[in-house]
Amino acid sequence: MATKPNQSATKLFTVLDVLWRNFANGYTPGELAKATGLSASSITVYVKTLQEAGYAEQIPTTNRIRVSVQAARKALQVMQSLDAEERRIGEIRNRLSTSA
Repeated sequence: MATKPNQSATKLFTVLDVLWRNFANGYTPGELAKATGLSASSITVYVKTLQEAGYAEQIPTTNRIRVSVQAARKALQVMQSLDAEERRIGEIRNRLSTSA
């Protein structure tokens, strides 16, 4: 029997997903509420949770909320790892096609 996902966790990831869409400019709490369909008070809780976990931050000059630079660096590391694997697979593909 499949377990039901935790609704709070799902909502938290929904907020994070929206934040990723506009890293440069971020969102106001009201914009996040509108984009996610969550209440303003829920947005406050989820943003605070993301900030405490290091995944969101306030932009100092605008007070808008965005994905943290720390989280963006982690995403970049994942992309670099995938690029390295893609090169490795390409090398294997080339060896296999030239040896056949």
